[in-house]
Amino acid sequence: MDKLVDQQDQQSASQRSDSADYFDALYHNSHDPWEYEQRWYEQRKRQICMALLLKPMYENVLEIGCSNGVFSAYLAQRAQRLICLDANLKAVQLAQARLQHSAHVTVIQQCIPEQFPTGTFDLIVISEMMYYLAPEQLSELIEKVHTALAPNGIVLCCHWRYAIEGFSLNGENVHRLLKQQFALYHYLHLDDADFVLDIWSKESASLAMQEGLI
Repeated sequence: MDKLVDQQDQQSASQRSDSADYFDALYHNSHDPWEYEQRWYEQRKRQICMALLLKPMYENVLEIGCSNGVFSAYLAQRAQRLICLDANLKAVQLAQARLQHSAHVTVIQQCIPEQFPTGTFDLIVISEMMYYLAPEQLSELIEKVHTALAPNGIVLCCHWRYAIEGFSLNGENVHRLLKQQFALYHYLHLDDADFVLDIWSKESASLAMQEGLI
């Protein structure tokens, strides 16, 4: 049993090292590796994510994998307090510069799932990062997200559905595992040709039910 645990730890360490090298190389050559600001694909995806949120404003928001902060700037408009996390130092510096005038936003360099902020959140957004984790890391993150979710909270996950060279998971795998492991109400699924988006909630009532329309 100890040998199996050691092997899993070694695999996780190797995955973390590979991910760190991957992102270091990306940000070495560009401040916007995925062209978040230029591509209509990315702009449209952000607008869809924002439109599907169930409230106009959230008290405490956590964004896991904030990259250079382009999506964070949109989330900041819907949050009283926003914590943004990324493992890459260059990405964190770029996000901090972009959000420097938003006093209610904090950008932190943390490695997920090993490092996780304390407190509870009524919105947790995880976009385009879970497939960079090893399966056991993904399971650990799912558990921590569930623990950190406020009683009326929701989790929004959105991922590119195609394979990523050098990594074992893709968006399809990730969201299948999420559906299997989240002990939450599956509120919404959007099956775009290029990405998959799901929302989970601690409440089973629909928005219309919450507002007394039903």
